[in-house]
Amino acid sequence: MLALVGMPVVAAAQPNSNAPSSGPLALVYRGPASCQGCPESVAVMLRNSPSHFRTEYVGPNDTPITAETLSRASVFAQPGGPSLSKAWKAMKPYSGMIRDWIRNGGNYLGFCVGGYLAGATPGYDLLPGDTSQYSAKPGATVWDTQPHRSTVVWRGQEKTVYFQDPPAFDLEPGHDATILGTYKGGEIAALAVDFGKGRVGVTGPHVEADASWFIDDGLSAQDAVHMDLAHDLVETTVHRGAGAGTSSATTLVATPVPGPLPVPVPAETPAPAPTVTAEPAPAEAPAPSTIPAPVEATPPTTAAPEVTEATPPTGTPPASTPPVATPAAPQRPPLPWPLNRLAEDPFFGQFFPGAAPTGQPSARPHS
Repeated sequence: MLALVGMPVVAAAQPNSNAPSSGPLALVYRGPASCQGCPESVAVMLRNSPSHFRTEYVGPNDTPITAETLSRASVFAQPGGPSLSKAWKAMKPYSGMIRDWIRNGGNYLGFCVGGYLAGATPGYDLLPGDTSQYSAKPGATVWDTQPHRSTVVWRGQEKTVYFQDPPAFDLEPGHDATILGTYKGGEIAALAVDFGKGRVGVTGPHVEADASWFIDDGLSAQDAVHMDLAHDLVETTVHRGAGAGTSSATTLVATPVPGPLPVPVPAETPAPAPTVTAEPAPAEAPAPSTIPAPVEATPPTTAAPEVTEATPPTGTPPASTPPVATPAAPQRPPLPWPLNRLAEDPFFGQFFPGAAPTGQPSARPHS
């Protein structure tokens, strides 16, 4: 809750009122309960909001805070500032007046220290609960009072914004607040809630910060300036939930990106056993095929006959290779004597080959 010393000095020289506008009047506090440049940033944001507020600074050196001043306004904006104790010391004299004005229909906007002041210990006591120091909570993303880039979950979307010792809002069970943003640990970072006839909108992170806040503090402003979040806070507060998105009475968390539908996992089946090729039984012939075998070029008589395990006849030695069958020679009638004797003569056999008298093949040796 230290003062934001990095805010431009020139901003403090701006006049009390700004360019004329047809919108409702918003009073922006500027004084010892605010930090340098913070009121001006809030005023610019309000003028550029969808409601296009007219803005007027109030405080010790600007328009005095009185019941008459408050009666002209629709919004009282409390910007960031120094420590809570210093801010409360400056605002305590006006606290009863401001609280009564809100209860009767006014709208309060609190940014960082302005959010702390909405609590009760100490503060205006505008919330159904109280505030606490976010950096002191377990799981906080910042642990000191220095400026930081950090993440807030706003209406379900993660946004990087400007942090400097922001408050967390600890609400009582059964509250009817509209939760706009949470810290990553789930603590409430921004909300809007009714107070009597009026309305209260508060934020811990500085969603109203422009790029100059980051640059002045040596931080990168890339993807961290979200003025639409500040406008959402304003419109949801002033118009009773008419801001961007939808109202919710529960803490929002980041909405996960829909992933692919789960693929059903089939029941685990045992791995198939390796295929083993069975060796053919030696005693079995292959099964006959329904497809006729191709005709070989060699005569069928040259193919070896099927070997069987039948025992050869007694007295005949088993042949290692069965004899090849040859066609029987035509039988001739036996020759009468004495021609049968002549047929046995070799000279006669040259003219009558194969004419054995017994009808058996000739025993001529091969030449």
